[in-house]
Amino acid sequence: MLETVLFYLISLMIAICSIGVIASRSAVHSVLFLVAVMGLMSGLFVLLKAFLVATILILVYAGAILVLFLFVVMMVDFRKLSSDWQGIKLSPILAIALGAVIFIQSLEVIGSIPSPHATPLHGTAQAIGIILFRDYMLPFELSAFLLLAAVVSVVVLAKKEPQ
Repeated sequence: MLETVLFYLISLMIAICSIGVIASRSAVHSVLFLVAVMGLMSGLFVLLKAFLVATILILVYAGAILVLFLFVVMMVDFRKLSSDWQGIKLSPILAIALGAVIFIQSLEVIGSIPSPHATPLHGTAQAIGIILFRDYMLPFELSAFLLLAAVVSVVVLAKKEPQ
């Protein structure tokens, strides 16, 4: 009973903080809301008794990657970047239709992914290592490359021009 109440309470807080990530006007506040979402998600993993996954989520994502994002966001002068770019003008109906198409396509892609090999996933280091480095090696490396490219591009954008 207590686990059910905690699950719903944590899930509600995740939904509220996720809305805060999207609705916040400050990029720093968005990153801080995202740190809260990661912390709350680790709470869900603790409820599942996957303590290693919860610890990895806190240490790697909330402790390293999101703090790196926070520093990168604080380095960029958004006033300078946003003064030139006016944004993409879409009608709300077209934006909703485009979002629906992307959502449906994402569901089809997720449904077409074959189930991984019969590795028991109990949240242990061995099971996670086998799945991560055998079944999902390419997505793992691509996400690392994507993070590196994002950080390098933000550093280039944040570079101050000589006066």
